[in-house]
This record gives sequence, C-alpha cells and structure tokens, in this order.
Amino acid sequence: MTVVQGWPISPQEAVQSLLERLVRPTRILVAVSGGSDSIGLLLGLHGALAADKEARHELVAATIDHELRGESADEAKAVARQCKEMSIPHRTLRWSGEKPKSGISAAAREARYFLLMEAADVLEADIIVTGHTLDDQLETIAMRAVRSEANANLGLAGMAEAVLLDRRRWLLRPFLATRREAIREFLRRSGRGWIDDPSNIDRHYERVRVRQDLSDHSAQALETIQPAARRRSQLAEEAAGLARRHLTVVHGVLAQLAPEVLNEDAETLRHLLASLAAIIGGRQHLPAAATMERVMTMLDRRSMGRMTAGRVIFDLRREGLYMHRENRDLISVNIPGGTTGIWDGRYRISNRTDQVVEVGPRVSERAVAMVMFPDAPPAISMRAMGVMPQIEIDPPSLTEIDKESVITQAVLAPYDRFLPQFDLILGCELGLLFGCDEFPAAPIKVFERKS
Repeated sequence: MTVVQGWPISPQEAVQSLLERLVRPTRILVAVSGGSDSIGLLLGLHGALAADKEARHELVAATIDHELRGESADEAKAVARQCKEMSIPHRTLRWSGEKPKSGISAAAREARYFLLMEAADVLEADIIVTGHTLDDQLETIAMRAVRSEANANLGLAGMAEAVLLDRRRWLLRPFLATRREAIREFLRRSGRGWIDDPSNIDRHYERVRVRQDLSDHSAQALETIQPAARRRSQLAEEAAGLARRHLTVVHGVLAQLAPEVLNEDAETLRHLLASLAAIIGGRQHLPAAATMERVMTMLDRRSMGRMTAGRVIFDLRREGLYMHRENRDLISVNIPGGTTGIWDGRYRISNRTDQVVEVGPRVSERAVAMVMFPDAPPAISMRAMGVMPQIEIDPPSLTEIDKESVITQAVLAPYDRFLPQFDLILGCELGLLFGCDEFPAAPIKVFERKS
C-alpha cells in the first residue's frame, strides 16, 4: 500500500498521482454509483486525460444497480447520460433476484465486485477504480477497532489502496487520501451535481452509525493509519520469509513447519499460521483471534500433541508442526462437463470432458499414503490422504477419466477472491509453495508521498 504523508490531498492530486504511477497504457473502468465520490473520480480522471497530450489511458464506466431502492434504475440512467455527454463508454449491471434477509451490506458488496468484474470483461478494462475516500477509510478503521482493540488487529491498517480480485484484475482506490468534502467542492466548482443515497443516513446500517458518531477531530486516527499499514505490510513480508525458511507443502494438502520455527518471532509465526489455517481449511477469512490464541498457547508449551482449530488439525511432533484439513464435513459435489467448480474451498476442479464428474474425499490407503507423504509419520500421512479430492465419473461408468482433461489446482481461499496489496508478498510465497499460478503484479508504482 502507498504510505501517504501530509494527508489529506486534493482530488486533482489524487487523480494525477494514479495516472503517473500506472506502469503501462491502461483502460480504466470507473465504478460510478452517482454519488459525489464516484462522480468526482470520473470527472477528475476525464479532465486529466483530456489534458494529456499523450493520451496513454482510456476511460470506461459501469454502474451497479443493486435494485434495493425504487429510485436506483433512474439513478443509473442519470449516470449513463453523464457518461454519454463525456463520450465515456458505460454499462449498467443489475443485482437481480431475491436478496438475503440478513447481511445485506456484505452480500451487496460481494455482488458489486462480481458485477464490476463482469463489466470489466465486457468493456475490456485492465483495472477497476472506485471512489472510496479518506472518510470511508476512517469509518472502516473505527468499525474494526470496535471489534478488536488489540494492536495485532490487522484491520486497523484500513482498506488497501490496491486489491486483486479473482486472481486476475486489480481494483484501485485513488481517493483514500482525499476528504469527501474536498471532492464535493471540486464538483461544485465544476458545476456538477451528484445523487445522495438515503441509505447513507439510515442508522440501521453500522457504517452510518459510525459515520454519524465519528468525531470530526480525526488527526489522531490519521496518525494511526500509516504505522498500521506499514506494520501490516511488514508482517506479511516477514511471514513470507518465515515460510521460505521453514515451510514445506506436500500435494497442496499437508504443511510441515520445521521445529526451528518455534524459535521465531511469535507475532510473525502467528500471522503465518493464521494464513495457512485459512488456506488449508478452505476458509476465506483468517481464524478468529481467540482461535489463534489457543494454537499459540499450545505451541508455547512445546508439548507434543494435536488440536483442531478452524477445520485444521495442528499436530506438533519432534519433526516439527504438521497442519492439514480435518476429516469432517467433506461433502461431494458434481461438476458438469465443460465447467469449473470449487471443492471444499481448497481445490479448483476444471472439468474439460463432456461428462459429469463427482468430487469427494479420497479413501486412505496406508501403503499409498506413505509413498505420497514419505517424510510424515504414518498417522499424519493417512489423515492427509483422506482429505485429498477423489474424482469419479457420475454416474459410475466403466470408462476411465482422461486425467489430462480434469485439472485440479489448489485454491488459496483467503487470497484468490480478494487479495489486498498488504498481503501480496505473502500470497505469492504461499501460492508458490501450494503450486498455484502466480498472482499478477500490481499495475501501479508504489512510493511515499512527502509532505
């Protein structure tokens, strides 16, 4: 993440900074809701590119209509008209269908990112940019601070400036060092209006309550963002180094850490183990702090034994610490021919045949397990083999599967969908160890802005 000193900066400075740091000619998709932040971003980028004689970059735009309010369709049309006036290609995508009765904010956010990726595919955009502001950043940090006051709360670093979506396209937030009121003043001077979403003042939503209760004297909060962001990036880098020195991963299912890892920095080890637990357990989020506290307590005692936490077995032996998925709640899934599916949150199965395949847990065989995991104790080898995927034709057939047509790849559950730039170095290191494809590099140069 870019560490910004001398906050806040103007919308024009933020836009210019983004354009100067893009490492190649880029087609930029602006996510435009019609609110002041996104309209300001669109207008700022449009003006800066119009003044650029080299014209290295292009703009396209998309609006996501969540269909949660009656006015949303008209608002999307208003955005489309503004884009047409500026000759910016625009698409509106809708989150149609039944909406969840709880967790609507999280579900809407997930739908928004999914649809923005779809829009980027259609419009052939290289990156996505959103109008998240410094105000949004302060609100995010305030919400996360309530959930955990511990210094180890990684959420206190706030939102990352750059996030990789679905392993293939970066989303950037150029306004994270810009105040909302500065954006609105920029729009007023430009003679442009914006749409005020009434849900932004509905105290039913946590973010609105935090926004309304947040003190305007945010200097202290601003001072905490930069050290927290630096520490989070540093912690990920140190955990990556720990993995390089001490971690072995066999068949993408069994992790072994050398005994010497217990002598390493406790905070770094905890972060690495939490990331590994999420990957091995097929979970998109790292284990809760209380869960990792139990794990670290066991390791601090240096007593041989095992425990289960977050669907993962931690087995401490003289040979080191072993980690693998527990053999429970492993359901079978069918994957039709010509499609790709995820099994247990841990494996991506690409079925390139014209038949349905069934994916379920593998049956453990002692002799085979010891060949597959020759450096692990037999009991651990058996358990690891039992949580690997077994692929069969469904319904059963005498025809054998063409193994070259059914591709199995490990999934890094906490990183494959949403990888903050904070964690890029760690994600790349773990991806290498688990046999995954490389993550694409961030499309911007990272530097520190001097005050």
